[in-house]
Amino acid sequence: MIRELDLGRERRVQIQRFKCCRCGKSFVLRKKRRRRYSEAFALEVVRRHVEGRESYRVIAREVFERTGRSVSPTSLQKMVESAGERSKSVLEMSKELKPSWDGFLLLDEKMCSVRGKQQWLYLAVDGTGDIVHCRGVGELTATNAMSFLEDLVHELEYPCRGVVTDMDAALCRAVEVVYPEKPHQYCLKHALAALEEVIGYKPLLQRYRWNRALLREQFTRMPGRRGIWVEHTREEFFRHYTDTRALSKTFHQRKALRDALHAILFASSEGEAVLLLHRLRRSRQWPTELRRKAVAFLERHWRHLVQHHRVHGLPRTTNLVENVNRQLERRFKTIEAFQHVHTALAYVGLLIAYLRQKPYTDCRGKRRGLNGHSRLHAAGVRLTGSWLNNTLKTIPNSNR
Repeated sequence: MIRELDLGRERRVQIQRFKCCRCGKSFVLRKKRRRRYSEAFALEVVRRHVEGRESYRVIAREVFERTGRSVSPTSLQKMVESAGERSKSVLEMSKELKPSWDGFLLLDEKMCSVRGKQQWLYLAVDGTGDIVHCRGVGELTATNAMSFLEDLVHELEYPCRGVVTDMDAALCRAVEVVYPEKPHQYCLKHALAALEEVIGYKPLLQRYRWNRALLREQFTRMPGRRGIWVEHTREEFFRHYTDTRALSKTFHQRKALRDALHAILFASSEGEAVLLLHRLRRSRQWPTELRRKAVAFLERHWRHLVQHHRVHGLPRTTNLVENVNRQLERRFKTIEAFQHVHTALAYVGLLIAYLRQKPYTDCRGKRRGLNGHSRLHAAGVRLTGSWLNNTLKTIPNSNR
């Protein structure tokens, strides 16, 4: 009889023992010799770590508090790594389940740390929200991006109807080579951020906020001054206010230009966007140099900025893949850094398998009806059982 630990209680499991006819010693037939913890305990650790985002130290401390038996965080980490090595890759799950994707492909990249070095991941998310493919690369190059997209063409036979990227040069070049005839939309949020950099909006915004906070602080201190400090504080406030008027005027001018660019990018139709762009060309409200730079940027990328008007259903932003990136980033903060590349890729594959089966909880707008359903369910895949059972390639008998 042996005792098995199960995160909160001890279970007594009967083990068949045999006796040798020659030496008289007893022995047991177990698949994994010298194993201190059961398979059920290991899978429960994986579930708690992935679902609850609990660190290994927190789980180890809770095990000790409940059972009195100590288990090191390193042992728990090895359990999760073992599950990651046994899990199906994103490509394998996609080939096995064959989801009904809508054909609109959103691409992005993500970075994780492996011993202080950058390990990059290319991510592909379908318009339904399902994660189509993930591939680790050493650096972001057009060659690696093309190999990543060729996996979708040859391995998955992905029914691509359009592509959305964040204006990354390597991804854009790869899309031109692999999907030359498909509509290619640039993310409008990334395009607006690029335009803000062109017109110098962000530095002015930070300086304007800093000056406004300082003026507010000086103004609130004035009633508290007494005697000679009253006039001194008043003079200091008005001098600072006069010095910042020019900066404030410049900022509001840039903000008006930024709002005009936002209206062009997020216009309700291509005709309205063309009309607003024509007005921007003829306007003399803003500095000529900044206006010309903004118009040149729009004209240079115009075909890729208005594809969502020409192709019905094509997303205009990469929000779906950015959401996946944010969830991966939260988990990477718990891990801090991986020790090996294969460990990082196995962990990411396990995590993405969970995200594909995790129900939505905060969808809004047109996707509000997906709350309570998973990404795979949105792509037409109906799975039963726990996400671990659907992810791991083999699950040994937990009683051995």
